[in-house]
Amino acid sequence: MTIHGTLIAIGGNEDKGIKKKTLHVQDTPHDFVTSGILYRVLTETNNPDAPIEVITTASSIPDKVGKDYVKAFRKLGHKKVKVMHVASPQEADDRKILDRIARAGCVMFSGGDQLQLTTVFRDTMFARLIHERYVNDHFIIAGTSAGAMAMSDLMIYPSLRKKGLTPEVRLFPGLCLVHDVIIDTHFLVRGRFRRLAVAVANNPTHIGIGLEEDTGVIIRNGNQLETIGSGLVTIIDGRSLQDANLTVAQEKHDIFIENMLVHVLIHGNNFTLRNKTFS
Repeated sequence: MTIHGTLIAIGGNEDKGIKKKTLHVQDTPHDFVTSGILYRVLTETNNPDAPIEVITTASSIPDKVGKDYVKAFRKLGHKKVKVMHVASPQEADDRKILDRIARAGCVMFSGGDQLQLTTVFRDTMFARLIHERYVNDHFIIAGTSAGAMAMSDLMIYPSLRKKGLTPEVRLFPGLCLVHDVIIDTHFLVRGRFRRLAVAVANNPTHIGIGLEEDTGVIIRNGNQLETIGSGLVTIIDGRSLQDANLTVAQEKHDIFIENMLVHVLIHGNNFTLRNKTFS
């Protein structure tokens, strides 16, 4: 099946054209206006007349988050930017909300709480509509941080750390926009290699995609990844696993994993999910 839409999964803290201290070493310098991640969202959308709908459902500070994205996209020259904070499945299926999604050229899911996103949107007409548009139209679905993690069929959700124990790696159903992958974000800054490795070891049919901040992947046809942004993308491939201790899913034990394959990608590198090749 050919998919006509495009996914853009972002590791969080992407450049919004605001001067601030960089939180990670930039492996590839970028200019916000000509080559940044949000610029790539616009070039992939490629329609100045189509609205961008910023969806702040995951955020605990939706007003601020929405205003920041409106300013950023307008600074890049796109004037038709709207914000929606959908708080319930009933609101997601409101006809006015669905009409806005039907007219949009791009939706952008903000960061925050990924379980809030799936709780609100899974099994709704909203979710079916974005799936249909993603498959059939030139439609862009972007997501940052929690918005990226919720794109896949399996989604990491952190558990609380108990005293003296390593946090458990729990997986929940995501929005199923891309299959057989597990996406993690803020990957290097927050030391999340362990949890993505555990998730892949427990689900070796899935590819782990670890996204550094201000870094992302463009996913075309549900298969072809292009790395964008200033940091690193870590691909964890469990297809060659030879051994992993049976306590891999138990939080009170350390883990060992033998023969796990890891790729590290920078801006412009490509990776195909189905045959797991790097270029």
